[in-house]
Amino acid sequence: MGYIELQFEGFWQCRLATDPDPSDEQRGVSGFTYAIAGESLLEPSFWSQEKDILAKYGKKDLDYRDDLSKDYQGEEVKNIREASPDYKLYNENGISLKVTEVTVNGNPDQELTDSLKGALVRFENRPESNGPWKGPIFEGRNQITSDGDPDRFTLNPFVLSISKENRVLKPSEIDEELRKENPNLRINETKILERFDPLDEADPNQQLYEISPDLPNFNEIVERRLPVQRFAMSYELLDQVGIDPTKLQEHFTNRANWLKSKIAEAEAMDKNSLAEAYKSRLFAVNFFTQSTGPTVLENRLLSRIPLRQLYTHSIRGKNGINPNPYVDQQAFQYNQPKGAIKGYTIDTNRDWQIEYYLGAYDGDLMSGWSTGVLKLPYTVNE
Repeated sequence: MGYIELQFEGFWQCRLATDPDPSDEQRGVSGFTYAIAGESLLEPSFWSQEKDILAKYGKKDLDYRDDLSKDYQGEEVKNIREASPDYKLYNENGISLKVTEVTVNGNPDQELTDSLKGALVRFENRPESNGPWKGPIFEGRNQITSDGDPDRFTLNPFVLSISKENRVLKPSEIDEELRKENPNLRINETKILERFDPLDEADPNQQLYEISPDLPNFNEIVERRLPVQRFAMSYELLDQVGIDPTKLQEHFTNRANWLKSKIAEAEAMDKNSLAEAYKSRLFAVNFFTQSTGPTVLENRLLSRIPLRQLYTHSIRGKNGINPNPYVDQQAFQYNQPKGAIKGYTIDTNRDWQIEYYLGAYDGDLMSGWSTGVLKLPYTVNE
């Protein structure tokens, strides 16, 4: 049995409410995340691509745009917050999960890597099993779905897709009226694959909280999609995002100092709304990087940065369950040195396997980091 492995990594965004706020709190009252002026309300939707955030929420109002800051490509997108210059990887890459390498049975395949590197990895939405939210969500519901463990979230619904950007369109090439009619339009992308993993195969449209604990296989249904390991202090993760593990405290110290400078700049430009937004962020950074009580983790923002969790499960959606498994088989074919066409056929009847980490959650930016590998069973075309 052979596998093609697509490795991916990148930053994601999730503007979720945090304990002790209820999971559907939309402003943020008592947790360490909250919406600030110029943003939309909180929701637990998980965003894998900056362009999708732009399509859903649009650009920031002019009053909340920083005319002097061009350090990060998403500075004009509503709900995306800029980081201080020291968080270089975030500023350089933005919110985007991408394929980084392709291997076949564990061996690097340069031709497939050249073909698929940079492809966009998404966790898509599926409204039938997600209710009112705009994207897939972190299902935790204040520990209800994870036996009291505050960090054992599951990403639900689970629809994984990978698309290749054909080319970057210029603003003049985008039909704004067409985009207004269909904000999810992806006119410069080619979908490579997509597959849905239902929690309960017998009822794929059920939301997690609707699955009855009385079912004989209830634990299996829920447990398989929860994290299997948790690393509270992952040095490997910190290295991946460019944070020196021995100087973790400086991550938010630098952020606070940078926010102070941005407040002064905004006030000097008479952009009072922007100054107030920065002040809100500064208050949160200062308050939640100190001990906030005997029953609350000390340094609540800092405690989430080095935390990562490992998920590993199958993706098992079958034909007849929307969306059907899809593969653009041409994406896995290439020219051999002798000129013969040889490639792989991805099997959509067998389960796919995925293993991925989620971590490095920055409560100020409301973003985190993921690395993972998607294993696709294949047959060889001779």
